[in-house]
Amino acid sequence: MTASLLLLDTRNIFRTQNAELALGPVKKHAANPLFREECFAVPPKPWEARLDNVYPSVIYDQEDGLFKCWYKSFLRDRDSNSTPLAERPQVPYTGGGREEGVLYAESTDGIDWRKPELGLIEFAGSRSNNIVLSRAAHGIHAGGVLKDPREPDPARRYKFIHLNARARRMASCFSADGLTWSQPVRWPDHGAVGDTHNNAIRLPGSGRYVCITRGWSDGAYRGLRTVLRSESDDFLRWSPPVEILRGADAHDQIYSMPITAYGDLFIGLPAVFHKGDEAAVDWDTVDTELAISADTAHWRRICPGQPLIPRGAGSYPDGEYDCGCVYAAAPIVRGDEILLYYGGSNGLHNNWREGSFNLATLPRDRFAGYRPLAGPGKALLTSAPLRVTGAEITLNAEIEAGGLIRAALVDDADAALPGFGLDDSLPLGAGQGGLALALRWRERRIAELERRPFRLQLELNAATAYAIGGAARLDG
Repeated sequence: MTASLLLLDTRNIFRTQNAELALGPVKKHAANPLFREECFAVPPKPWEARLDNVYPSVIYDQEDGLFKCWYKSFLRDRDSNSTPLAERPQVPYTGGGREEGVLYAESTDGIDWRKPELGLIEFAGSRSNNIVLSRAAHGIHAGGVLKDPREPDPARRYKFIHLNARARRMASCFSADGLTWSQPVRWPDHGAVGDTHNNAIRLPGSGRYVCITRGWSDGAYRGLRTVLRSESDDFLRWSPPVEILRGADAHDQIYSMPITAYGDLFIGLPAVFHKGDEAAVDWDTVDTELAISADTAHWRRICPGQPLIPRGAGSYPDGEYDCGCVYAAAPIVRGDEILLYYGGSNGLHNNWREGSFNLATLPRDRFAGYRPLAGPGKALLTSAPLRVTGAEITLNAEIEAGGLIRAALVDDADAALPGFGLDDSLPLGAGQGGLALALRWRERRIAELERRPFRLQLELNAATAYAIGGAARLDG
């Protein structure tokens, strides 16, 4: 996906001075919400009674030239079905009377989405809907979809991992087209609490599958929500789920975490549930944050406590479409842009809220980067030992007005290589920010290094550096 060295990865950084890691510049799409729950639309789609957490699984299907989305809806929700929008602020939401389903939508451009009438699952006496799985037909709860192009069996090309709500057991379903699904196959050896945005990926290289699911700190439906991981060779028999991430306390619970491979890293988007302190301004809300891993088993939260996708302003019923809860899908890279589709809702987690499907974007590789600490002064970053892999070394960076970046190549003793010191650098100034800025020096060329190892040193003044291109770690 990318050959860049992301600076948020500690394997790529040897030392930082006067620097802090900051999240990248996420931008919400002007067309948001891309679609909403439609039980009150004209004509109504009553099977979208409450989109709730949405739990979107989104892919760009190269074969079909389509963006495809599978998302959760309560097909029935007693309070939502019986309470008009105008009356909801005056009455309590109690939940109950629910039936869950997974629905399908598609788009040619990722912005305008359609919900086809598939004719697959009967609801209220009709099959004119976009339901592809239901609790009644498949026992599904909180699942996620994977398209597996390396699967030799066409009937298993699409895979769905979920909690079988009837058996209280994790299970798998399979499909040739992502629309018509097999009956669930329960995990024979292990289960998990699983009541969250279950998701799975196929590991690059080994071909094994990794499932990310829900746990609780006490193993039951109490305590703190945690993240569990399991592995499989065949998507049927799974290893015992092991905890890989938990928050600090009840106000910092990890509700779910979709993941994806990104270069030699794995990116996770943990949904952080704020449930502990009722006096807190963000009580009963959900934020999407950022986490990374080199192996899917050991995770580090990036800028914990800071949302990658900020919630909107206001509160129910007049707040913005995503002012209450944000649950993201795994990131998708298209060209020089990272697409962050997410489910948003306009109210508290355990109260009235109307759900929607939305999009936020980031420039390529800009999940997080280093910048100078607040106040006067420059930041200095020194990389891990590197070797040249391209015709030039490049930098993914933003430079503010009046800012400057200088670069040096140094040895293990911090001595500059001849002609490659900070004073020899051709500085990058304001207006030169970009995804692949060439680093150059007055008298020397990168080609002269041949195979000599070096560390890249960056001096940042009112600038943020995200990634290095044209180089690789010596241990990579």
